[in-house]
Amino acid sequence: MKYGVILARFQPIHNGHLALIKKACSENDKVLLLVGSANKISKRNPIPVNIRIELLKTTLENENLLEKCVIHSLNDLTDETDNSQDWGFYLYANIVSIIKESSFNIYYSDGYEIITTWFPKFMLRDYISMTLMAREQVEEGISATTVRNAIRNDLDLEGLVPKCVIDAKFYLKEFIL
Repeated sequence: MKYGVILARFQPIHNGHLALIKKACSENDKVLLLVGSANKISKRNPIPVNIRIELLKTTLENENLLEKCVIHSLNDLTDETDNSQDWGFYLYANIVSIIKESSFNIYYSDGYEIITTWFPKFMLRDYISMTLMAREQVEEGISATTVRNAIRNDLDLEGLVPKCVIDAKFYLKEFIL
């Protein structure tokens, strides 16, 4: 089975995430969505993991993608700035334990130079392929930080996020303040 993997914090899910998910779904039999920083609550990670997963599931249901995707939470090994090969082995081991496959394609929207430091060259050569979807090509460079700022400031979210995030805007604002 051909697997795609997306690691994101989904703080909250936005249309850039959705474009990446759609691309991965079109190119793979299954897509593993890892909801990262599951064990963190901070200014950068204000929305609890259970709410992020529910918003992700609702979005996938609305897009008829839920059956193609597998969702799991993933705790940070140390902190978000950890770009070591220890992090890469931790990530790889978690992915393999979930999908039961040693090879997969990671989809990402930025940080190619960072992601390649996570894994030894032999892993990138033999087991892990990567597909970049540049943030500038997806929804004009949208980021979760932009979305959280829009929620915080009661700005219009139309065109930035799936409908379920717009519907949850006032609820989410309580976490983002």
